[in-house]
Amino acid sequence: MVIAFLGAACSMGDGDGKDTDGAVDVAALKEKPQDVEGSFTRKAPPLNDAQLAEGSGTEVEGHPDLNTTKKVNRQLVVPKTVEGKWKAVKILIRDKTDDEKSEMKTVTLGDSFTLGASGITVTTGTFLPNFVLTGGEVTSKGNELQNPAVRLVITENGGLLYDGWAFAMYPGMYAFEHPRYSLQLMDFVPESVG
Repeated sequence: MVIAFLGAACSMGDGDGKDTDGAVDVAALKEKPQDVEGSFTRKAPPLNDAQLAEGSGTEVEGHPDLNTTKKVNRQLVVPKTVEGKWKAVKILIRDKTDDEKSEMKTVTLGDSFTLGASGITVTTGTFLPNFVLTGGEVTSKGNELQNPAVRLVITENGGLLYDGWAFAMYPGMYAFEHPRYSLQLMDFVPESVG
């Protein structure tokens, strides 16, 4: 039930960094830039090719079926136990055309990076160590790494491509789909490191 409306969280409403015209307000996602060193010791589990397949929707083993037809706007609530405790995430950027161009990138929360010369910009938003949906909220049930997720806003030449969450434990769920690139949340850097 907790994740029963996960699909709705992938396109949240007011106060989530998007203006009403659909434009991305990157400033709303930014946090104070910080140097990023070190890494949290708990990483996402290794994945096989089937788990990396995009568009798997609700066909992820161990994840409940979801009703994706009903969209619900939910407010993002970061609990005090989580606020300010995480400073960065590590994202695997997979180039589907050339595996040798794939890379791991450490990104401070609120910062942006580009995918080569593609015109695609990825901005990281809030990190929730235990992502849950409760009533009208998207939040974290404590600061333990039970269901880690980071919000991503992805644009191409200024147009919105994706506004949703990347999940470490369920990378195929509502994944960013692109012919050349895939993104996977791999690791998490706490504020206390460095």
